[in-house]
Amino acid sequence: MQTDVRSINDVDYVLDVTVPAEDLQPQITAALKRERARMDLKGFRRGKVPMNVVRKLVGPQVSIEVAEQAIAKAYQETIVDNDEYEPLGQPRLTDLEFDLDKPEEPLKAAVQFGIRPEFSLADLSGVPVTRVVRAFTDEDVDADLRRRQDLAATEEDAPEGATIDESHVAMVDIQPVDADGEATGVKQNAARLVMANPDLRPEMKEALTGLAIGGETTVELPKLQPGPDGEPIPVEGEDPDRYALTVVDVLERVVPEVDAEFIKSQTNGETDDLDELKGTIRKELEDSWAARANQALEQKMAEQFVLGHRDAVPVPTSLVEGALDTMFEETRQQHQGEIPPTFDYDAWRDQNRQQAEDQVRWLLIKDRLIEDEGLELSNEDFEAEFEKLAGDGADPELIKKYFEAQPQLMEQMGDQLLNQRVFGALEGRFSVVEKTADEIRAEAEARRAEIEAAQAEAPVALQPAAEGVFEDEPSDDSEETSDDA
Repeated sequence: MQTDVRSINDVDYVLDVTVPAEDLQPQITAALKRERARMDLKGFRRGKVPMNVVRKLVGPQVSIEVAEQAIAKAYQETIVDNDEYEPLGQPRLTDLEFDLDKPEEPLKAAVQFGIRPEFSLADLSGVPVTRVVRAFTDEDVDADLRRRQDLAATEEDAPEGATIDESHVAMVDIQPVDADGEATGVKQNAARLVMANPDLRPEMKEALTGLAIGGETTVELPKLQPGPDGEPIPVEGEDPDRYALTVVDVLERVVPEVDAEFIKSQTNGETDDLDELKGTIRKELEDSWAARANQALEQKMAEQFVLGHRDAVPVPTSLVEGALDTMFEETRQQHQGEIPPTFDYDAWRDQNRQQAEDQVRWLLIKDRLIEDEGLELSNEDFEAEFEKLAGDGADPELIKKYFEAQPQLMEQMGDQLLNQRVFGALEGRFSVVEKTADEIRAEAEARRAEIEAAQAEAPVALQPAAEGVFEDEPSDDSEETSDDA
């Protein structure tokens, strides 16, 4: 067997493997004999099937397996066991010359692999990243209290003859129909429509209001599209969707009062004091917001760190191709394992290559950050996490035993704890600025106004900047979360 290693660039290498026929064919023959010994074929004694029959039945499969083993052995001995290289990820077979019908010819293969790039982390201390902060008001607390009441609401049969209003749940048969009232689709039986649901189409709410059990009507729902401000607006020139509605039941929603019993149910029996419940609600709102804001900040820092190292950190092609393979498998699963016949696989890989490169680049950068910062986990870190998970009512030792009995969970916990350390170190390498969502929106509006003013003066020379993956401009729903976080 002959091997040769050639460099494509600083991080990509190719191992060329040549296995002479006189080395490979005896291995194939030996593998076929092993198959023959196990073969149980009708008309022949076990292990006595003629070799020409064995070759016909399993020859191609066995030959490929032997060839793969020979290539894997060459890679292991030449690259993995060689201190000269530090391969990353899985190698990829990029070329194979092996003709099953020409046993006298050698096997030739090319295996591409990547190595860890050499680089230093850039200084991004002057690059600002934004953490979105929010102060929760008494109105926010009261709104969440009403949400809790709504979730705790019970339903019971409405009085006989009751007509539908905001306090009801309507059980409705919904039948798609055309302009003449003829059915055009499958009827949905006893659909549950909560009249107080703010997401219920106003046309549907208006059509049902005032109806009792047995009531019938038809509703037209215009097709919608996002408007300039993000709010849905009707699509002009298209017929609305029409539905015949039949009320089959009316339920009354009973929203609980904020009394001692309700307060105890919301605090696990710890208190019946309303002020204490509101304090708990405020803390939960603040903790939830802080968690989302920190998660968004971590994503922004990772994105900015990758952008700051795109030119400095080359990524091995084999790792990028592996990342694309994983992304494609996720896409395939989203289609229930079936890819449409019109799917352009090559175009898809081209479109997603930059994202795959950045995923790999971030992993390489993170490894270097861990090394430079000397980040590592100790037993005390795990013990503290067990204490945190236990809280006030559980035994940390029981939780520890549960995790230790499942190595995968322990590994996940370790990854999570190390990531916390990574982003803690990363935060010290940026200039973190805290802003409210209102401040972010005001800055975005100011930028838009500047662009529009510049365009008005020089409409041909100036164009607005295209929004990219890492654009700082907040989304319309930045009250809840923001890319700037």
